[in-house]
Amino acid sequence: MYDSAEKIFELSRFQPVGLMIYNNAHHMNAPLEVVVRDFREKQTTGTFDRLVSVWPKFSEFLLNFGHSDEDEFDHLRQLVAAELNQLSTVHVNAMLEALLRGRGRRAVDPVERVRSAIAARQAEAEDDRIDGFLDGHSEADFISRYGAVIDGIINVALSGLEVDASLRSQLHTMIFTLVRSRIRTEVFTGFVFAGFGSADQFPTMHAVEWDGIYFGEFRVIKEQVIDIDRRGATAAVVPFAQTDMVERFIFGIDKSSEERLERIMMSMVGEILDSRPRTFPRTARKALQEAALQRFREGIEGLSEASEQEVVGVIDHLSKKELAEFAYSLVELTSRKRRYSPDPDTVGGPIDVAVLTRNEGFIWVRRKHYFDIELNPSYAKRVK
Repeated sequence: MYDSAEKIFELSRFQPVGLMIYNNAHHMNAPLEVVVRDFREKQTTGTFDRLVSVWPKFSEFLLNFGHSDEDEFDHLRQLVAAELNQLSTVHVNAMLEALLRGRGRRAVDPVERVRSAIAARQAEAEDDRIDGFLDGHSEADFISRYGAVIDGIINVALSGLEVDASLRSQLHTMIFTLVRSRIRTEVFTGFVFAGFGSADQFPTMHAVEWDGIYFGEFRVIKEQVIDIDRRGATAAVVPFAQTDMVERFIFGIDKSSEERLERIMMSMVGEILDSRPRTFPRTARKALQEAALQRFREGIEGLSEASEQEVVGVIDHLSKKELAEFAYSLVELTSRKRRYSPDPDTVGGPIDVAVLTRNEGFIWVRRKHYFDIELNPSYAKRVK
């Protein structure tokens, strides 16, 4: 998303409920800021008894928002194109390998290499299935509705490969399995609902990531609820979108760095085992490597939890103003990192900050405008 896009919205004028959007800022080719405002203007009363009841009502509104089949198919096209482009690369590499091997060596069958890649991708998707999603629809139903779209992309993306009926059927099955999995595309949308329902004494956060709509049903790939309570969590800091710098601040390490350290550690363990073949027989190496990996992950988890508890313990006692400054600082930290590093400068510009409370409702602490607010005094009277 552009750093000038609106990502935080007041979702109701009658209740302290806010919405943050990240990644894809469009719904059925319509800007989400337009859709969100339309939803807000149609809320005439405080209708949410709990914060977690916002998403079902909002998702129903999104599904009924005017769109064509072509708008729905656009998401599938991007998913299929990304997958088939990878298979095309597999095919080209296999053909090059076959040419370079020459005579006298075992022949490389590019088609079989593609079939193996399809089977591996399908197995990956099957291991990460979304519970209950599209259970009422068979693969035949899926192909009946979406097959023409898929075939059109197959004919272009795999034009250098002879796609017979068997291979086409295998591709159809892979795509259907992917759609029913949690494997996300680059155009997923993240929603973060926060605030209070009328029956909520303490704040709640409900995060939803969805990646397309199929047969009139959202493909929800991730969902998280944090309910602040006197007897449970009394404070929480949850990063979204570009999370690395916030994770480092809260947990002491981000996921990417943790994965790199894990690879280094496992490489060192492997070298030690290889250097002492008598001490560490080959039959025991796998168990030793798994034990080392388990101890490493437990150690990182313990350090991360201790770091998080320290941060949350401080946040628990901050004032509303200090909380707003803290949130601003975390986003600014990420912005600075992107600005002074080779990483893409995808976080920057003015930073929006809002605070939600039961008494004051939705309060802007910082807000960017495309115009000078001082030159438009009547704006505040027309729009909250």
